[in-house]
Formats: sequence, C-alpha cells, structure tokens
Amino acid sequence: MMKNITLSAIEREKTGKGPSRRYRMQGFIPAIMYGYKGNKNIAIKRSEFESIFEEIGEHSIISLSLNGKEKIDVIVKDYQLDPVKKNLIHLDFLEVESGKALRTEIPIKIVGDSKGIRKGGILEEFIKEIEIECLPKDLPEYIEIDITDLDVGDSFHVGDLKVKEGIKILSNPEQVILTIGSPSKVAVAAEEEAKEEEEGPVEESTGEEKKE
Repeated sequence: MMKNITLSAIEREKTGKGPSRRYRMQGFIPAIMYGYKGNKNIAIKRSEFESIFEEIGEHSIISLSLNGKEKIDVIVKDYQLDPVKKNLIHLDFLEVESGKALRTEIPIKIVGDSKGIRKGGILEEFIKEIEIECLPKDLPEYIEIDITDLDVGDSFHVGDLKVKEGIKILSNPEQVILTIGSPSKVAVAAEEEAKEEEEGPVEESTGEEKKE
C-alpha cells in the first residue's frame, strides 16, 4: 500500500502569468486540480512538495489540505519544468474519487541478483512503468520484478507480472520489460548503432539519370 502523504494547498484567487509569477516568488508552485465536481486553481508550497516528489514521483496518491479545511485525494497527472533552470513551475493534479477505479502508470522495481548477470550478462530495460487499473485503496507504490532466476538470454514480459487481487494490468502482455543480454550481442548492437550514426542517412536513388 502507498504511504499517506498530506500537503497543504491554497486556492488561487487570480490566474495568469503575472499572478503565477508572484506565487512562485512567494515560494509556491501554481497548480490546477481537475476534479469530478469541477476544476480549481490552487498553489502548493514549493518546499513541501519538492521534499516528497523525488521519492513518490508521479501517480502516487496525495491528500491535499485545501485552505486548511477540505481534504482532497489527488495524483500528480502532469508537471512543467522551467526549460533553463529545470525547476518545477506548474503542476496538474487529478482528483481521485473514492470507490471508483482509476487508471494510472506505476513504476517497476527490479530486485534480486540475476544468475545471468553473475555470468557476465547485461540487464537491458525497455520500459520502466506499466499502466494499471484499480481502486485508490489498492494502488501500490510500485510493481516488483525478481530477476534472481533469469539467465543470459531470458526475457521478462508484462504478462509475467504477478499482482495482488483487485489490480488489473492494462499494458500489452506481450511487451518486453527487460532481458538479460549476452555481452557479445550487446557490444555488436552498440557498434552497429555507432557505425550508422557515423555514416549518416543513406540517400535513396530516384532511378533517373541526370541529363545535361
């Protein structure tokens, strides 16, 4: 189960570039909360949010204490970074309706010491999140994959995942999550990719000769 995280939020009376800039100068991150009863323009204390965002990431349930009164469960649906400073400048929250299934993406956590890696194999990851559907109360922090028994050449697909009752995986079951690659094959693939980059795109012939 996910940790209970509560953040304080205030409702914004004014919107637009000017007011948003002033909120940022005062230590807030402007945000919008998309709710099933209507949308609200809010602001979150930057120091509070940044202290937990690196740990929880997107898609974790957060309880917002709005104006110190109303408590609303939300997930981070999207966020915007300053293109130069790379700091958070805007957040999009989606209200979670109790008792109603939600769809979201959950990170994959890899555990175990693969016997293939011990032989010199290389772990290749293709996706780091999967899409699931479940009730808010059943939302996990992550989906765990134990790679202990994977040997060189073995793959792990979405369809191989084991989840608790009440969680439905929506991602394609045939999608490869990871493989334990052979060192020689990985090296050859890297060399071919580097060669293609050096040679650049090949021009296609039109089949017509230039006449003077």
